[in-house]
Amino acid sequence: MVATSFSFDPKIVKLIDRLQDDLHASSRSEVLRRAITLLKLSKEAEKEGGELVIKSKDGREQRIVIS
Repeated sequence: MVATSFSFDPKIVKLIDRLQDDLHASSRSEVLRRAITLLKLSKEAEKEGGELVIKSKDGREQRIVIS
């Protein structure tokens, strides 16, 4: 793996830390890798005419558009 560093706004760092806790991720890097994977899947679906949809427990669907 290649090591790199980024600078984030403090609000983003707090968000990453909350996600790390919620996901039981081992590191901030793991959170970012998961986020990048989700973005990649979304863009691949969009290229193929698909879409990213979140379905709630009650069956409601929310389409996610990442521009």
